Amino acid sequence: MGIKSDIENAIYSHGAWKARFRDFLSGKAGLDLSAVAHTEGCKLGQWLGAESRRMLSPEDHMKACELHAHFHRVAGDIVHHIKQRDFSAARQALAPAGTFDQAGHEIGAFLRKVTLHGRPKSNNKTVDDGTAAEPADAPQASN
Repeated sequence: MGIKSDIENAIYSHGAWKARFRDFLSGKAGLDLSAVAHTEGCKLGQWLGAESRRMLSPEDHMKACELHAHFHRVAGDIVHHIKQRDFSAARQALAPAGTFDQAGHEIGAFLRKVTLHGRPKSNNKTVDDGTAAEPADAPQASN
């Protein structure tokens, strides 16, 4: 699996928390509320703790960790609302464009940007006009 698919899977698993919260609020499912606020317990947190350091610049890694921690603080706030039986506040945070969506979008957009623009340099040569030329052994596109 590549960095882009790893990140997309991790972002998807973060988004899945929204459905779990909603199922819990509607009484359809149980939820281990204690694990939600811990950044190292999710796939993205595990990736940030291990593989990401060799794939991201130190600045991008630090920013990703900050955004990820913010996401989990928002999730932790939702858990707090649920434990306090403030279901209205929990639902508001889970509403479209609520704090949960905003935090998820921020980390997702940042990581997608980094994977598109921050990948290690390939062995492509640069042509005089600044565009990248394909390596000699690259397959040619057919029309």
